Amino acid sequence: MEAYRAMERALAAGKLRAIGLSCYYVDELTAFLPRVPVKPALVQNEIHPYYQDTDVVPFIHDQGIAVQAWYPLGGRGRNDELLSDPVLAFIAQTHDVSIPQVILRWDLQRGVIAIPGSSNPAHIEEDTQLYQFALTEEEMAAIAALNRNEKHDWY
Repeated sequence: MEAYRAMERALAAGKLRAIGLSCYYVDELTAFLPRVPVKPALVQNEIHPYYQDTDVVPFIHDQGIAVQAWYPLGGRGRNDELLSDPVLAFIAQTHDVSIPQVILRWDLQRGVIAIPGSSNPAHIEEDTQLYQFALTEEEMAAIAALNRNEKHDWY
């Protein structure tokens, strides 16, 4: 709470444009939000097809807060399985796009901000090419069925 109050003061002083939280879920937000005058602009949580935060994302959206995916492509050392998933591979092939593009488009269609990290200029460029296709309801449901509630990092 002390750190958040400091961010509120910095925001009021014009030193910040927005403040947010990381790793907050329904219980934490339910307890936290009534205690602060400034609602966070964003909550960043681990979100990828194997950990979808299905209850949390709509709850955060209902509070008027943006949601950002941390580890949208699976996380350090955990990308390989996700990026070779046969369901995602089939959807990617259907649209003639990559699996990361499918995952980022899935986030986009769910209203989740995703900022994948890469030092590879070709991957960075590819990650911006999400608007020439849309996932169908069936494809969104197929990705939803991949949820394992499997966090790839401990925090």
